[in-house]
Amino acid sequence: MAAALRLGHPPETDSDRAERLAGLHHDQHPGIGRYYIPAQAVLSRTADGKPVAYLHYVLRGGDDAGLDDFCRTYNLPRPSSPAPLPEDLKAALPGEEPAEGVLLPEGQPGRQVFVVEQPGGRPGAADVYIRAAGS
Repeated sequence: MAAALRLGHPPETDSDRAERLAGLHHDQHPGIGRYYIPAQAVLSRTADGKPVAYLHYVLRGGDDAGLDDFCRTYNLPRPSSPAPLPEDLKAALPGEEPAEGVLLPEGQPGRQVFVVEQPGGRPGAADVYIRAAGS
């Protein structure tokens, strides 16, 4: 039996759903002409069944792929104060996540954005970790 091809948009993935829950899916920012693709995206559920997304973006730095551009692209405020990364975020993403990052001020209810700048790299190089909970 032949598989049917679906024309138009490809099926939505868990990565798409995680980006959408975090408010960072490219469809949610029309007209910008650019977007960032997460290095890791995990969609899960809390103990009470609410969706929760965990995303990790790696910004290489420079004018076109640095923290300033990322914040401008998604209309995010600049980082403000250090804060520990939530344990569930560290557990959800594979790898060695840092203990803390700089928390961006609240922009979207249920979303936490943490920035860990990469010292010694290009200006604006950073890892961005996001935890976004749905209702």
